Amino acid sequence: MKLVCFLFPLVLSGMQAAEICSNQPADIGFLIDESGSVGAADFKINLDFVGKFVDDFDIGNSSVKISLFAFHQLIGNGFYVSCCNDKASIKSEIDNINFNSGGENFEVALAFAINNMFQSVNGARNFSLKILMFFTDGQSLVQDGGSLLHQLGVIVYAVGIGSGVVREQLNEIATNASYVFLVPSYSDLVGQGYNEIKSQICIDLLTYQCDRNPQPCRNNGTCVWTGGSRYTCLCQNGYTDHTCQSDIDYCVGSLCYNGGTCIDGLTSFVCHCEEYFTGKLCETTGICIL
Repeated sequence: MKLVCFLFPLVLSGMQAAEICSNQPADIGFLIDESGSVGAADFKINLDFVGKFVDDFDIGNSSVKISLFAFHQLIGNGFYVSCCNDKASIKSEIDNINFNSGGENFEVALAFAINNMFQSVNGARNFSLKILMFFTDGQSLVQDGGSLLHQLGVIVYAVGIGSGVVREQLNEIATNASYVFLVPSYSDLVGQGYNEIKSQICIDLLTYQCDRNPQPCRNNGTCVWTGGSRYTCLCQNGYTDHTCQSDIDYCVGSLCYNGGTCIDGLTSFVCHCEEYFTGKLCETTGICIL
């Protein structure tokens, strides 16, 4: 069954248009801030956002599955996608999540998503689209979490609530700037904020990875769809890793003799030789011995 997502009205030939969300399998994880600045009442509103999401999307093994965890300076209560295959079970799990309060640590939360929420041992499907929804009303150090999720092919939304967030930090977490959503308060989260976010998720569910703009393969790599949400990147010479994001260091494992210095190039390396030495690896002396 396909789900109809009613988005902001678009006038086409005098009629309102609605967009249809594909039932492409998707594992969607929610990380919800429960630090002290949020408070129990606003935390409950954020949980209601997820509950509304469950109501509006198809849930099941062939469509959307949900994971949800609260975070402060540590990971709080929650559940993995392996927990539930129907709306009622998911909403029951949501109702059991309590507010803990505490500090705030984005890196702990993002590392948990990488190492736990999207792992097959916890129910993540290798053929499904992966989406992370990150909610916060504050700020914290961001180092590697966002980029590592991007490298794994996870689409990351960063939702900032209120005036205490730092847009630059949310940009680092999100897939790109268009996946950053700012809402004035938690009360706005379940109104217009919800509709805007749902609209973008509908687009994601309709769009395969290789059809995205920008497409996931970097440095002019070629994206090849391999089924479901899976793809592979054919990298240009000199680049490697899942999305061709890493420049190959050809000096690793290469040896320049006689004090020569290895200089990495786009497709190979060269040795800069010390005086009196020559050859590709500086292996030849130019000194005449009488």
